[in-house]
Amino acid sequence: LPSFIGTSGPILTLHTKRGRAFLNWLAGPKRFWRAWSNVGVGIALVVMVGSFLALVFSALQVAQDPAQQTVSNPKNFLVIPGVNDFLPLSAAPGIVFGLAVGLIVHEGGHGLLSRVEDIEIESMGLALLAVLPIGAFVEPNEKQRRERTRGAQTRMFAAGVTNNFAVTILAYAVLFGPIIASLSVAPGA
Repeated sequence: LPSFIGTSGPILTLHTKRGRAFLNWLAGPKRFWRAWSNVGVGIALVVMVGSFLALVFSALQVAQDPAQQTVSNPKNFLVIPGVNDFLPLSAAPGIVFGLAVGLIVHEGGHGLLSRVEDIEIESMGLALLAVLPIGAFVEPNEKQRRERTRGAQTRMFAAGVTNNFAVTILAYAVLFGPIIASLSVAPGA
């Protein structure tokens, strides 16, 4: 295989070095990105604690009253359009677009903060299961990463989640702002 293709069982990884110059340019205002990422670390901690508590309370609720829980068809646990009863095949383009935006923003955050913290990026790329894209990655230089402070490493690792929060807030602002405002009740309804 060419050097830009890696394998691990059925997973293929496509590696590239393109885009590093763009990340170097984008990482210019380092002080802003460090402040942004510090806020993200705080948000991530709050969300982790909240998610853990929600799981504990849900488990306690199921343990106290298991009769209320209904067993669904196993195919409905899979979030695959056309297989799941709740997601028609026509939802696939929107789901794929959303996943692509999420992956690019998430991994871009890791790459951006790697450059802000002066950690070189070895490569970036996609992970494929056969021909289906299942993930993306940014591969920082491990030696340089280990040499950075604990705070710098934490900011770099939390940057992906921080950027996903920002995209979520932006999507909700668009949804509940101009989109909802443009809807009106049909005459005679």
